[in-house]
Amino acid sequence: MTTISPTRVSMYDFLYHDTQPILSLLADAAQLSLPQARLAMDASLQAIISALLAYQQQHQGAALSKRLFGRAAVKELRQYNSMNFATLNTTLYHRHDAADAVFNSSARVIKVSDHIAEKIDATTQQAQILLTSLCVIALRELAILADYSQLDGDELNKWFALQPQFLSAARFEDQAQTLPTSIPASIENETVNTENKSGTLTEPSENETECSIQSLLSNAKQLRTPPPFDDYWYEVTGFEPEDHVPVQDMQLATGNYLKAIGRSPDNLPQGRHNDMLVFEEMHAIALPHQRWLLQLAKISDIYLSRNRLRINSEPTTPPKPPLVSLGLIGGNNDNTPTTTSEKPIEYDASTPLWKNPVILIIILVIGVLGALATLKYQSQKSDGVVLATEEILAQDIADERQQQDVAIVRVDDEESDTAQAQ
Repeated sequence: MTTISPTRVSMYDFLYHDTQPILSLLADAAQLSLPQARLAMDASLQAIISALLAYQQQHQGAALSKRLFGRAAVKELRQYNSMNFATLNTTLYHRHDAADAVFNSSARVIKVSDHIAEKIDATTQQAQILLTSLCVIALRELAILADYSQLDGDELNKWFALQPQFLSAARFEDQAQTLPTSIPASIENETVNTENKSGTLTEPSENETECSIQSLLSNAKQLRTPPPFDDYWYEVTGFEPEDHVPVQDMQLATGNYLKAIGRSPDNLPQGRHNDMLVFEEMHAIALPHQRWLLQLAKISDIYLSRNRLRINSEPTTPPKPPLVSLGLIGGNNDNTPTTTSEKPIEYDASTPLWKNPVILIIILVIGVLGALATLKYQSQKSDGVVLATEEILAQDIADERQQQDVAIVRVDDEESDTAQAQ
C-alpha cells in the first residue's frame, strides 16, 4: 500500500513549493532583496489563494475554470516549460489583467500591495510587481494541475471546498510540533557506523556519510511547511470560510469492510494490495478517498518532483503530462476471490438490433408486405392503361362510322344561268 501526503491537494502548499525556484527571478524583477522577496512571496501567495477561494465562492468552479484558468494570458504562458527572461517578460505583460481578474478590482490589488509593502519595508510599486507577477504564475500552475487531473466544474468546487482546512491555525500548530528539530537517532547511528556482512562494525566512508546528509536535507525540505496563514486576507478578499466536513464515500466504506473481515492491505503483505494509493492521516485534515482526488494528489506530487519552474532555457521538446496508473488509485485489485458484497453491479448488455429475432421478423414482414403492395400497384396501373387505350380506340371507330360522305360538285356559271332561264 502506498501512502501520499494530504498536502499534495493543498493549493497553498503546492504553490509554496512549486514557486521556490523563481525567488531570485521575481526579486530581480521587483528590485527587492532575497529576504524581502521571500516574505513578499509568502504574503502574496496567501492573498492570491484567499482571492481565488472568494472568486470560486461567488462564481463557482465552471466560471472559474473558464474565466481564470482559461484566460488568454494563462494559455500563452503555458507555452513555456521553464522559467527564463522570455517567460518573465510574458508574465510582466499580462500581470495587471490577471491580477485585476483574480482580485475583482485594481483598487483591491493596490490595497493588498500596500499591506505587503509595509511588512517588507518596500514601496507599493515593488510589492505590486511581485504580487501581480506571482498571480499570473499561480493561475498558470493551478490551471495545468486541474487540466492534467481532468477536473470538471463539480470536482473543482469540491477541491476548493477542501482548501480552508489547510489554512486553519490548528493545522500549522500541529505540524510545528511534529517537524524534526534534530537528526533521528536511528539515522544518526547509520551515519556513524555501518555493519558489514560478517557482523563487525566499520566506519562509514565519506561518500556514505555525504549521501546520508543529503537524504536528511531532502527529507527536511519535503517536510518543510509554508508559514501560517494570516486570516487578514479573508477580510480583504471577502471570503467567508464554511465548515466543510467530507462525507465518507463508498470506497472508504469498502476499505473498512475489508479490514473488518481480515482482507485489509495491512493483513496482506503480498499481492497487488501494496500498490494501492491512500492518503496519510493528518491532524485537522479530513479528505475523502475518492479517485479524482487521489489522482490529483499523485499528479501534484509528480509535477512538484519535476521542478518545472527552475530557471533554465526552454527545452527543445516539452515534457509529457504525468500519467497515473488507474490500478494505483482503483482500490482493491488483488486476485483473491471477492465476496458478493464486493462484486460490482453487472448489468446485462443490450442485444444488438441485428441479433434480435423479433426485430428481424418484423423487418422481414414489413419488407414482404411492401413488395406485395408494390407489385399489386404496378399490375393495377398496367391494367388501367390497357383499358383506357381500348376505350379510346373504340370511341374513334364509332366517330368514323357516324360521319356522312359529302360530295363536292363544281358547276360552271354559264350552265347555271341557262338552266335558270329555261
